Amino acid sequence: MTQDSSQLNTIIKEQKKVIDKLEKHYLSIFEHSKVGIVYLNTNGSFIEVNKSFCEMLGYSENELLNLSFKDITHKNDLEKDLIIYEESQKDGTDSFTLEKRYIRKNGVILWADIFVNHIRDEQGKWISSVVIINNITERKKIQDTILEQTKTMQLYLDLVDVMIVALNNQGNITLVNRKTCEVLGYGEESILGKNWFNNFVCEYDRENAIDLYLKTINQESNIVEKLQYYIVCKNGERRMILWRRAYVYNDERDISGLISSGEDITEMIKLEEENKKSEQALINQSKMASMGEMLRNIAHQWRQPLSTISTAASGIKIQKELGVLDDKEFDTTMDAIVDTTQYLSQTINDFQNFFKMDSSIREFSSKDLVENIKSLISSSYKSNDIELIIEESENFLFKALYNEFIQVIINILNNAKDAFEHSTLKDRVVILSSVLEDNCYTLYIKDNAGGIPEDIINRIFEPYFTTKHQSLGTGIGLYMTKDIIENHLDGTIIAYNEKVEYKDTLRTGAVFKLTIPNVK
Repeated sequence: MTQDSSQLNTIIKEQKKVIDKLEKHYLSIFEHSKVGIVYLNTNGSFIEVNKSFCEMLGYSENELLNLSFKDITHKNDLEKDLIIYEESQKDGTDSFTLEKRYIRKNGVILWADIFVNHIRDEQGKWISSVVIINNITERKKIQDTILEQTKTMQLYLDLVDVMIVALNNQGNITLVNRKTCEVLGYGEESILGKNWFNNFVCEYDRENAIDLYLKTINQESNIVEKLQYYIVCKNGERRMILWRRAYVYNDERDISGLISSGEDITEMIKLEEENKKSEQALINQSKMASMGEMLRNIAHQWRQPLSTISTAASGIKIQKELGVLDDKEFDTTMDAIVDTTQYLSQTINDFQNFFKMDSSIREFSSKDLVENIKSLISSSYKSNDIELIIEESENFLFKALYNEFIQVIINILNNAKDAFEHSTLKDRVVILSSVLEDNCYTLYIKDNAGGIPEDIINRIFEPYFTTKHQSLGTGIGLYMTKDIIENHLDGTIIAYNEKVEYKDTLRTGAVFKLTIPNVK
């Protein structure tokens, strides 16, 4: 044997050792692998199977070697498997992956993720296939559970009658419910993935909404649990939505977006606006009623001054005609006329201020308030033989809606006058007293007209409730008084009866207690 032959034999022996070692490794991997490994012939029959695959399906090795993959494939997956298997043979595809269902020997379904690799000879002819099978049944169960929970959650979200919108950190939509689709007028597929602010928020609300969202996501400001803005629907209609929001967190507890529930309050806002218009109409009606009463007061207030002017002017004229008018008498008479006209001018100012539609907050003193009230109401009270007593108290400055406050006081004083009007009671009195306590102005108005009947005292502030004849009362005076005090002045008003002493006479009367907070 030559030296070259000896070297060649040595190389062959070494290669055989390597091959034997690789075969042993392969056999070890094949037998002990945690995944199933099988070999198929060109008909799809098993020609070799490992232990893990047998255990997966519950068959013995001999049983599987007498079957093909078609025999153990779920009937709903078989057609798809055959198409992919056969097409891969024809088009020269060497490998492919797919998910499929096997049927175990006991009839239970096993989900598998499989990798198929075709083995070809030197001419490229397909001779067999090796398949690696990974049991994913538990993973599929988890996925199915998550899917079922997702469907259930979506069902719950679709049942609620409010909009549900989830956004990621960029403001893109990740979830919507049925109500959101109904309000916007789009299908779910046309909404998901789009930027909420650029596509659905009204243009003039958009900039503020984006700014607030980014600050909230970046935790630069506290989350505003409630906010409202207009959205734009498919038909171009604007809807006002009241949103309630909460953070969405990922698995690392980092903020990944916001989820919001939205209530469509468009109709509510329209109703509120209509109510405000109706309320304003009632206020104007009440104001007109007060104006009518004030005009009667003006007539009372002016009767005596006009009579004084008329008498003075007639006296001068007669003295002039008789030639007995001297300068002193003329000056004295003219001074009286000037004083009287100044009084009339002041009276005009007082009533003019009352009629002004002025809803501004102003500072005033308690003394000026009651003096103004006195100038507006005293003449009317005198003509009805009612004494108006203003009890002395500490003078203090106060801020409030002055004209509204005047109006409610006049309403109550007119109500007290009406209580006396159809009675034969003598020694009639209405008493005003005020006090500043806990930074609130409290005004008491009480009369001795007999009080409010107990069976109606709880109803006197109801709209259109009146004890007068229909031709004499609308029933809005006290209703509007309460409304103005509570909704315009942020105050309170209560009514009750108590004994009132006047000129040694003790008689039941009504008391109205008005409490108005000082505006800071």
